[in-house]
Amino acid sequence: MIQALQLKKALRASQFFTLSFGLIIGIAWIVMLGEWLNAAGPLGAIVGFIVGGMVMMLIALCYAEVGTMLPVDGGELAYAYEIFGLRTAYAVGWLLALGYVGIAAFEAISAGWLLSVIFPGLRGPTLYTIGADSVRLGPLLVGTVGMVCITLLNYRGIELAARFQDIFTHSKIGLALVFLTCGILFGKADHLRPLFQHTETGAIAWGGVFSVMVTAPFWYSGFNAIPQVMEEKSGQTGLRTVGRMMLLSLAVAIVFYCVVITSSSMAIPWRALVTHDLPTVAAFRTGLGSPILANLVLIAGLFGIFTAWNAVFIAGSRVLFALGRAQVISSSFGAVHSVFRSPFVSVFFVGTIGFFAVFLGRTAILPIANIGSSCFAFAFLITSLGMLRLRLSRPRADRPYRAPGGIFTALVAAAGSLFMLLMSLYQPYAAARGRVSLEWKLLLIWLVLGTILWFGAGRIRNRTSEIDRRQLIVGAPFGTEEQLLGKSDPGLAATVSVIDHPDMATDITLD
Repeated sequence: MIQALQLKKALRASQFFTLSFGLIIGIAWIVMLGEWLNAAGPLGAIVGFIVGGMVMMLIALCYAEVGTMLPVDGGELAYAYEIFGLRTAYAVGWLLALGYVGIAAFEAISAGWLLSVIFPGLRGPTLYTIGADSVRLGPLLVGTVGMVCITLLNYRGIELAARFQDIFTHSKIGLALVFLTCGILFGKADHLRPLFQHTETGAIAWGGVFSVMVTAPFWYSGFNAIPQVMEEKSGQTGLRTVGRMMLLSLAVAIVFYCVVITSSSMAIPWRALVTHDLPTVAAFRTGLGSPILANLVLIAGLFGIFTAWNAVFIAGSRVLFALGRAQVISSSFGAVHSVFRSPFVSVFFVGTIGFFAVFLGRTAILPIANIGSSCFAFAFLITSLGMLRLRLSRPRADRPYRAPGGIFTALVAAAGSLFMLLMSLYQPYAAARGRVSLEWKLLLIWLVLGTILWFGAGRIRNRTSEIDRRQLIVGAPFGTEEQLLGKSDPGLAATVSVIDHPDMATDITLD
């Protein structure tokens, strides 16, 4: 039996919260506020975030239940493998990796954009143009140098990266409480009118509300970073507590987005707000006439970039690490540093792809969000269906966190995930008016790369038995039918059926 390489077990319960919330609340609330308001209006954007957030809460309940049943690194990859088989697991893992790399690029591009607003002299000369956006030297250097620094931070291991996450997440929350409270106290409710964006015919632009809602997988992605590092929790952290951290971080994020939209739109009439480059900053600088509050927004935004950037490296590298450790793709992705106990090859891979994605410039920000939404929505769909299947096939399994609503919760979560997946793929097509969108092009390139890696690793994958691979993905303690079914199930013999997916051997003898 192959022994799986282990990463360092060091994460406390509070660090699961800062990892998740720090990833959910990055920089989008500063750079994308104008897009949300222009599409839906203040109340329309809030409705989109609340409805999308409620669907995400149901999905998070599925994650909390399945994730605590299979507490290993790789998250959705492990769930998909255990429940649906190897090919589905690879599809989920590879698309998740794209989603996390996309967020890394999103944060890098946004960092350059934000700093060029704070320090206009930083912009430098124009190097080239993509679409309507000119890519300048200064922001490009900020994004690429930052990518290198975050890569090196994660190369040094989870303890240092987690301490970094704690400091900047707590600081960001403290600063946000100050300026958001001021916006609500000193802003004007009349600035929120009209509450919804309208079409040319005067009707409410419900399509804009939907466009905000269907990108919820991208704006709320972060709670699903927790399952990627479940294996690295400290011995003092209980599985039930980890499940609760997913839900808590998502609930706080829903409130945060709604308060940002309300506070900023009260500070200045929102139709004027959308004309500014960084609307959230302009709301406090122009609307409330306070450079101090505007600077607090910028500092909180920088902290948000740091936390989201760091968190996606942690999550994305763990997905690739799990694929490599299980010898699904090249085993080099599963390498563990002898000193730092970090998945250093996977970390460098995320950093390298993210580094080159920065060269796409600001034109790529919205397409990155759209394609990330598709990737995460697919993972959410598989996990929700996985919980549903486990509830039906293994009702007496040991569940450290049991999601309220059970089968009904899983059904609604799956339906919501499927809707957001289909809409996230359709919206770019509709916006491109029948042409092949940048989102579809990037997705196609990633799928081709994934196909090359899949076939390139065919020899090593075929040399690994499914018994060994299951050990490497889900671990022996959680990979036995006895653990999943619960010891009280009658008729459990020494030899049991392992799992009912086609990639697995039919029987395995329990040690």
